[in-house]
Amino acid sequence: MAFYPDFYLLLLLVFVRIGGVFVAAPFFSLPNIPVRLKVLLALLLAFTVTFTLPPTLPPHAHQAVGFFVYLVVEALTGLLLGFAAQFIFFAVQFAGEVIGFQIGLSLAQVYNPIDGTPSNPLGRLLSMTLLLVFVLVDGHHYVLEALAASFEVVPPAGARLAHGGLLLQEWMRDFFVTALRLAAPFMITIFLVDTALGVFSRVVPQADLFTLSLPLKLMAGLVLTYLIMQTFIPYLPTLLQPVWDDLLQMVDVLRP
Repeated sequence: MAFYPDFYLLLLLVFVRIGGVFVAAPFFSLPNIPVRLKVLLALLLAFTVTFTLPPTLPPHAHQAVGFFVYLVVEALTGLLLGFAAQFIFFAVQFAGEVIGFQIGLSLAQVYNPIDGTPSNPLGRLLSMTLLLVFVLVDGHHYVLEALAASFEVVPPAGARLAHGGLLLQEWMRDFFVTALRLAAPFMITIFLVDTALGVFSRVVPQADLFTLSLPLKLMAGLVLTYLIMQTFIPYLPTLLQPVWDDLLQMVDVLRP
């Protein structure tokens, strides 16, 4: 069987789906992991999964155009599964950007290894902490389990991509709600600081508010960060708990 051309065509379809997951899923999409290692791991997983699948190809797979379309479908299927687990990371990162902007840390951008883009130090701290807890609670294993389950439910090139896209749109609301909840204490605190500075400017008109506001907001933000991080880290496993349910829901929605 391993020498049949159909086997290698099926292997390529499986490999593309796994590669799509590795491009979008948390931990696997880290730019720090060498690309060759990702390709090797995806290839090993593809061989393992392909031997468990029925040796049948979707219609028109032997035609060039049809097989190319199937490759695109498999790539998008993997990306949807990866983004299903990545949404909570997007929310935490967005909340970190909002918090950093509020307390003035947006002026000190640093490299974020999670997505390869600049971010403020507080946003990086939250993202790296969430990633660490994600690995500690075996979140990367959940991603692989959901990926393996997807081949049992969704055959190669058989995913309903339109339904998966609609599900991502529904999750956008939860994305903003989660980000707002995380950033709300800082937004309220900085609002009160701005209000106090406004009252102070009316009392002392000659005061330089710009010189006072930046260190005051930064000090208030750092003190609040110290207080919140004591409860934020124990809360992270609860925040990551819906990831497994979201992965299974995405797999079920993609079912043909």
